[in-house]
Amino acid sequence: MVISGAVVLALQVWLFHAGTRDFDEGVYWQSVRALSRGEPLFRSVFASQPPAFYYTLLPFYLLSHAFGALRLTVLLFALVGLAAGYAAARMLAGPTSGLIALILLLGSPLYIHEAGIVQADMPSVAMMLVAVALAIATTRDGTRGVVPLSALTGAALGLAIGLKFSGAVAAIPVVLLLLTPRRQPVRVLVAAAAGVVVTLLVIFLPALRDPSAAYADLVAGHLLAGQAARAGILANAARLLDRSSLPLLAVGLAGAVIAVRRHDPRTVAPLGWVIGAIAAILIYHPLFPHHLLILPPALALAAAVGFADLAAWRAAWLPGFAAAVLVVSTVGLVRGFRDAQRTFMPNGHDLAVAAAMRAASRPGDFVITDNAYAVGLADRDLPGPLVDASHERIAAGLLTVVDLDAARNNYGVKVLVTDNGRLQSVPGFSDWLHTHFRLVEPIGSHAALYFALEKSGEY
Repeated sequence: MVISGAVVLALQVWLFHAGTRDFDEGVYWQSVRALSRGEPLFRSVFASQPPAFYYTLLPFYLLSHAFGALRLTVLLFALVGLAAGYAAARMLAGPTSGLIALILLLGSPLYIHEAGIVQADMPSVAMMLVAVALAIATTRDGTRGVVPLSALTGAALGLAIGLKFSGAVAAIPVVLLLLTPRRQPVRVLVAAAAGVVVTLLVIFLPALRDPSAAYADLVAGHLLAGQAARAGILANAARLLDRSSLPLLAVGLAGAVIAVRRHDPRTVAPLGWVIGAIAAILIYHPLFPHHLLILPPALALAAAVGFADLAAWRAAWLPGFAAAVLVVSTVGLVRGFRDAQRTFMPNGHDLAVAAAMRAASRPGDFVITDNAYAVGLADRDLPGPLVDASHERIAAGLLTVVDLDAARNNYGVKVLVTDNGRLQSVPGFSDWLHTHFRLVEPIGSHAALYFALEKSGEY
């Protein structure tokens, strides 16, 4: 386990200073910068994720004011997830099964990829694994303090949801585990429920400042963006069956089939998690690759239980199953390293945009742009309400020229940079742009820098 953790740590530390790995990274970087200067979540800073994600990143950023600190936060969660996955499988089916689960997680291309990307998926999945491991611990014979342990289980589940709403999928295995016959099932379930409720109440305190804005950011925005995406279940199924996901899916389902064939009750919780995760993936819109991260831990646990059953049922088949696990993990690791290598390809465009912003503004100035990462590279800031200029937010109608004009006035914006076509897709943007800004220079083939008309004389 120590060696596997070291492998993940070494790879992701290597990537700390790589270029942007996802559009969301720039968004969350600017969100945390806005929080660090005192802008409140929801009331000022647009937030597409629950509060726990931002307030988990904030302390690390305040210590160093470096983007690498945000990636380090996510990496620490990934390591916690590996340890929790190992512990959960070990408690379920023994030390060898724990190792199987760890190897499969370590060799999951998606787990490796997300371990160093500033998104909410990895922290949430890590806490899902912690919640499941704690729930398993409460079911073991001889466990003392079952009720407090159940409360901790609920708290971990609440934190998973408070980091990203998809963490609610872990409620399926947690409830299935806590329903395991015991002396005090009602007290155990009540303690777990209390842990969830109290944790979520604490996490969502910032939303009470402006409940309508919080609802728009966290719920309405996602629903409206999903409707605008117009993608069906078949499109989501195609992404689920992508060639990078298929090997782990096959091994995990094979393990589940073996355990079900053996009528092993230990497979109920992992299989419930698998089914719940697949259902969530099929119905979620718009679906992005990182949303699939809720599935690999469930598959790893299902495979681990299946391996233990195979040892007692068809020992002669064990070498074949072990070989499949090693092949799947090796292929995943190779893919992960290749993805990492591509990340280090020079991104001259972002550097050019950042250089133009830096030359056209002063420290402390605010910039309106749809390239949030380049703003961070230039050590400039986006207005809190404009940290996210994603196509999904625009499609949901949550970013309009009214919002842009309010930010221009409230933050004294002097510089605007269009890039990647997102701002141009805001209805009425072109007329608003030419009313308040003038073109200074193009940047590359698809970006341009503008000065505010009334402030152009200062430059």
